[in-house]
Amino acid sequence: MSISRRTVLAAPLTLWAQPARYGILIRGGEVVDPSRGFRQRADVATAGDRVVAIEPSLDPSRAGEVIDASGMMVTPGLVDLHTHCHSGLGIGIDADPVAARSGVSTWVDAGTFAHNEIAGFRRFIVTPAKVRIYGYVYLYPNSRNPDVDPVPYVRGMIKATGEAAQKNRDIILGVKFQVGANMNGRYSLEFLKLARELCDRFELPLMAHISFAPPQTDEVMALMKKGDVVTHCFNGHTLGILDESGKVRPSVKEARSRGVLFDIGHGLGSFNFPAARKALDDGFLPDSISTDIYTLNVNGPVYDMPTTMSKLLHLGMKLEDVLLRSTYNPAQVVNRVPGMGTLAVGGPADVALLRLEEGSYTLVDSQKNAVTAKQRLVGRLAVCKGKRITAA
Repeated sequence: MSISRRTVLAAPLTLWAQPARYGILIRGGEVVDPSRGFRQRADVATAGDRVVAIEPSLDPSRAGEVIDASGMMVTPGLVDLHTHCHSGLGIGIDADPVAARSGVSTWVDAGTFAHNEIAGFRRFIVTPAKVRIYGYVYLYPNSRNPDVDPVPYVRGMIKATGEAAQKNRDIILGVKFQVGANMNGRYSLEFLKLARELCDRFELPLMAHISFAPPQTDEVMALMKKGDVVTHCFNGHTLGILDESGKVRPSVKEARSRGVLFDIGHGLGSFNFPAARKALDDGFLPDSISTDIYTLNVNGPVYDMPTTMSKLLHLGMKLEDVLLRSTYNPAQVVNRVPGMGTLAVGGPADVALLRLEEGSYTLVDSQKNAVTAKQRLVGRLAVCKGKRITAA
């Protein structure tokens, strides 16, 4: 039996003509991608771990799962630059259940672990998670030996911490250090100088927590460089970005001008409505919005990323500005997945569904100052790498 050339070619053409199948189709929502100024009603389709279509209307019969997004915003997956999801200190939370209700597809653990815990962080936190997880390694491991001289001890950790960070660059973004008299006592400035030395030597970014003086804000800003992150920027403490008159300090503005980034890092004690309002009134918007979420604040006052975003909305930031600082901006700091923080064809299938609700809502800062907001953002769903995140 002979088969003609024409017959051989016809079979694959028939297969190629079949309509492509979408993994997930999100229908009827308002697609908002502030990174490219895109905001309109559209359907979004994924296949594998990519976004494959954004059109006014897509055929639901071609999708394995259809999600009704009517009345909701469809945005890039939220990126939380300051979380604690590693369990080493007993404060870490499980990322996936919170992600499922908040829309956060990318989590960054901000220094809950030291260099000798990176392997465990990868194996037990990063690998099994449905969301993307990265981390800043802490400057040094805790020492419980009272006879250890602190400064030589921390200096002795520079090589091990730097080398471990470099070997794990796929998940380690840089080094975290807590600057403040309440965190490292009289050694805080000296330790910060050691962190600067480490980051310069191993070409790593630095994330610096700021809280209570000493050291002074100007001393901290002088040690920060382009690509470094100052977190807790809207705290109401003595080591903050505001001067005594309530204006943003010149050293802070100068640090920003040379590329230092300023992050919210709400936390249990580090977001203050009066301080935030003064900074915003002085024209100083944060570069990124993050929660500093952990066991002691997940049930209040932080709750989740949309609640933190709602507080900035209440203070007068525009919706697009809030979304940009919760998606694209922190994704540029992570800088591990091309297209992260955007929602575009060919980009990663990381998606959040958010509802902007109108009403009367009580929002509380870290010092229990309460405000009544007329709007709030509520997370409804998260998709990461093309898969719907569930709480289970």
